[in-house]
Amino acid sequence: MKKVKLSEIALAAGVSRATVSLALRGSPLIAKPTAERVRAVAERLGYVYNRTAAALRNRKTHTIGLVEANFKNPFFAAMSESVEREIEQRGKALLFVDSAESLQRQQKAIQLMLEHGVDGILLCPVRQTTQEDLGILVKAGVPFVLFSRYIPGFNTDYVGAANVEGAYQAVRKMIELGHRRIIFIGGEPYTSPWFDRVKGFKRAMEESGIELPSPWYVCSEVSVAGGASRVDEVLQMRPVPTAALCYSDTVAFGFMLGLERRGIHPGRDFAVVGFDDLPESRLWRPPLATLACPPSKVGSMAIRMLLERLDGEEGPPRRVEIQSELVQRDSLCPMWNT
Repeated sequence: MKKVKLSEIALAAGVSRATVSLALRGSPLIAKPTAERVRAVAERLGYVYNRTAAALRNRKTHTIGLVEANFKNPFFAAMSESVEREIEQRGKALLFVDSAESLQRQQKAIQLMLEHGVDGILLCPVRQTTQEDLGILVKAGVPFVLFSRYIPGFNTDYVGAANVEGAYQAVRKMIELGHRRIIFIGGEPYTSPWFDRVKGFKRAMEESGIELPSPWYVCSEVSVAGGASRVDEVLQMRPVPTAALCYSDTVAFGFMLGLERRGIHPGRDFAVVGFDDLPESRLWRPPLATLACPPSKVGSMAIRMLLERLDGEEGPPRRVEIQSELVQRDSLCPMWNT
């Protein structure tokens, strides 16, 4: 008797082969009506479910999925390297996808990883991701850890920088150095790090009794070009700011380049602080003061948390915020004309 193939069932049921496979295994990812239709077609065609083969398939694949929001961002590139090192040391494989800040690509990436049977997933959600968007992971029962960005109200494992405290620390230091006209530059109000960093910025200013400039933040793409594109806008403000906390090191690099092109010297005429402490920050001219929460540390902590879950660790979701240390380099200067 000819063995019925999954592709034949898929064709007869009008679904994909992957959907047939998941439905026959009783996966919660498949809607009940669809699963019932698939099983009915399989029975009609005489498909015999091979439990031995299924048992083999259900064993761990020793593969970890990594879904990043934007690999062009140097932070995520550096973080993925640390994750890969940790995984290789454990004898596991890495399945990597860049969502490129697209909700649609993120959903496809998650579906792909579930269909490939990854043991667990590390995920930096793209901007404007909601709890409902990640419901597929909860439903599938696959362990996952969010990193760098969390979703407000979504109680799940998370590892990231202590962004509120880091921004607060940087602005307090600028105020100690005599600056009163300080501005926040870069990023967009779509992700948790942006909201947390502006929260810390605002708290430090308000606690010091300093009136916030209007506007007190300027959004930009998180890139060197993004930071450079906002220099004229900042210099046209009245009174002109004398210091800036930038959303990231890359934004700070661009902002400093823009200042130099206009004859304003960072670290002498204008104080600049970044975020992340990328390796390039100490090599920049002038060396960039920054909030140090190295991406390698975030990556190592996140993958270890996930592996602990895969090893059977139970308990409520954990939230780990890694403290950001202010690294004082030459771009952070006093305000001489106070």
